[in-house]
Amino acid sequence: MARPIPFSAVVAQVIPAAMPLRPFLPLLLACLLAACAQEPVLDRQAVLDEVLANYRANLVGMRPLAAPPAEGETAPVGAAMPALTGLPAQAAQLLGQPPATVRRLLGEPRLRRREGDAEIWLYQSPFCHLDVMFYGEPGGPAGSRAAPAGLRVTYATARAAGAERRTEAACLQELANQARRS
Repeated sequence: MARPIPFSAVVAQVIPAAMPLRPFLPLLLACLLAACAQEPVLDRQAVLDEVLANYRANLVGMRPLAAPPAEGETAPVGAAMPALTGLPAQAAQLLGQPPATVRRLLGEPRLRRREGDAEIWLYQSPFCHLDVMFYGEPGGPAGSRAAPAGLRVTYATARAAGAERRTEAACLQELANQARRS
């Protein structure tokens, strides 16, 4: 009857043969794991359509529009931006709105910067950013920190931050939810 070979003898014979590979084992394992990973399938046309839709919405926002009337004023004849009652689906819908409306919808901005008669607000969440520029007629004394009179949104754009895709509507909703939690 044949005598079985002890396991320790087998290991003693295999390990010296594997010694030259030992420094490369982590690299070999990483390559094997990478080969097993599935790449997500992106519908390139859908991504392009989404980017173009957001770009077109921003272009619409760059057209000069009349601001909605301030409280106590009557609406001028012509196309004025309607006052927002709910959260907009696109950043361009913020155009013509006063700072109070933007604050009511999105809370306080993370960053606020004054440049002459303009004021720039930045809203941030983990996955998106919103830039809002207000501009008004000169109203405060020169060099004062007083806000210009009749401040209105003249530019607004939402963009994804990081690697995740976000529509403008999702970004604005995320910022509004963040403001409610604060």
